[in-house]
Amino acid sequence: MLMVQLWNAPVDFSSIPVMVQLTQPIPLGGKRAARTDAARADASMAEAELAGKRREIETQVASAYFDLFLAERTLEVDDELEGLLKVLLQSSEARVSTGKGEQVELLRAQGSLVQLKSDRETAVDHRRSAWSRLASLLDRDLAAPTGTTTQPGMLTSLPEVSELQQRALRERPELAAARAQIAAAEAQARLAKASTVPDLGVFAAEMHVFRNPGGPSNFLFAGVQVNLPIFSGGKNRPRIASAQALVIAAQEATHALRNRVASEIAETYAHLLAEQHQIDLHHQLIPIARQTVESAQSSYAAGRTAFVMVLDSARELRMHELDLATHFAMYEQRLAELQRAVGADLGLERSAEAGHEERH
Repeated sequence: MLMVQLWNAPVDFSSIPVMVQLTQPIPLGGKRAARTDAARADASMAEAELAGKRREIETQVASAYFDLFLAERTLEVDDELEGLLKVLLQSSEARVSTGKGEQVELLRAQGSLVQLKSDRETAVDHRRSAWSRLASLLDRDLAAPTGTTTQPGMLTSLPEVSELQQRALRERPELAAARAQIAAAEAQARLAKASTVPDLGVFAAEMHVFRNPGGPSNFLFAGVQVNLPIFSGGKNRPRIASAQALVIAAQEATHALRNRVASEIAETYAHLLAEQHQIDLHHQLIPIARQTVESAQSSYAAGRTAFVMVLDSARELRMHELDLATHFAMYEQRLAELQRAVGADLGLERSAEAGHEERH
């Protein structure tokens, strides 16, 4: 600390003494090291919070993107169903005109087309909503073309739950922040204990007297000062106890967070496997549903099957197609959540861009 003092002014200007003093406090008892550790812990917490926010944004981007994929896939499935319903409408018109069919068949075909238009409007609304969220997260212009999404793939393998849990202990940003919080609390506890040790201060000063009638007059000063903590015991003991309690609280909070992270990983992992199994099952269901539609169409054209059988089989095919797209979207969103829970990349980007080989 630099101090400049002007003495004897403005009482008497016959001589002007000016003193320049340099003072340097020297903290003792480990205060400087404790403050350094506390500052480093604060920096580590800030870095961990930044990493956690990045992971959170990545998860939100994945959620919005695959909602957009699902909406676009719904529109594609509805286009396929619309083509099928138009063929059925033509067939029913031909059968009614020749007296082989009933008017109710024609009405049901027309009603199904109208219902499909309603479903398309819902899908268009979902697509706009998903694009709005995605554009906001990516800082894109809402008026810009959305482009097209690609059907995602599935990872060939995943690490075991226990391995992911151990990895999360090392890489999960929230756990890193919790460890930094413990370090900060411990540093504050050390600082509270060190406050019982008096600090040392050294100073050096030089005084010069201007306009001195007796001629130039300079003085040098040097000294050491120590604060005496005579009455500080009553303040320091509660301070130390409070700091130690904060250490225990930080440790318990970290332990609870570790348990929550382990549970979160196990739960998300189970959901991810369930979506994977659903995708495999729907790859078996869809070929059967398509064959059912083709068989029902042929039988209806030949007059061997009721119109309602064709319509129901077409709706069932649409349901399975949409379920498959839903499970694909949910699989990728669950994978993004698992990456968020672990705090490390597990292949989401690779899975999203790879696409899934069609098996039906």
